[in-house]
Amino acid sequence: MSARCDVVLSPAEALPEADCWLVIDILRATTTMCAYFDGGGRRLHPAGSIEEAFALRDRLAADGGSPLLMGERNALPPPGFDLGNSPLELLAADPATRPEAVMATTNGTRALLKASATGAKVHPVCARNANATLRAALDAGERIGILCAGLYGRPALDDTACAGLLAEQLLALGAALEDGAKIALSVWRAGRRNLPALLGESVHGGRLLSLGFAADMAYAAEIDASAAVMTLRTGDAPPVVLTA
Repeated sequence: MSARCDVVLSPAEALPEADCWLVIDILRATTTMCAYFDGGGRRLHPAGSIEEAFALRDRLAADGGSPLLMGERNALPPPGFDLGNSPLELLAADPATRPEAVMATTNGTRALLKASATGAKVHPVCARNANATLRAALDAGERIGILCAGLYGRPALDDTACAGLLAEQLLALGAALEDGAKIALSVWRAGRRNLPALLGESVHGGRLLSLGFAADMAYAAEIDASAAVMTLRTGDAPPVVLTA
């Protein structure tokens, strides 16, 4: 039996059963996660809120660690965080020097934790590591779910377009598409597969451009530039994202 793919356009929706969940927050949480590991980071802990992130940072520090605290609220770094949610600023800070990190974002880390509550395998994904992650997902089982982090609980053009890119790649690998995946694929193809333009047309993309993050947008729009396969491991306390 061939693999089947469905796309959930926002975390406000109920999640169907799946053997594996791919969680997208292309602008910018999962793109920044990918940059963290490409830059030499080793362990990343997603937190559901700023308060949880501070508490987790303090807990890890009490155990002798020196975790990097990064993330955003309304696209900007919260007071007291080491870094915001910019993949390029993160790479400039050299993640290899801080091999453990805690991240809290408005949409992305919450979506990851929601997917993990299903008990299925969870992979953070973005355009940069799309194909590598899809191939790992196909090894996890026949039912592949893609969860878009969206924007404030609602569907977002940027994540939907990236889900359409993933759906098209899965289709080429022989998977069948459910209706949610077909919707995302239609958005991707209607946008002429022009990811930079689709990101720029999104509400969140427009805000990032207005804040001066055009370089982050270009970085996020690069397709299959990374071979990183990230996995959220929930058997540990706290949950942690690792790469193979």
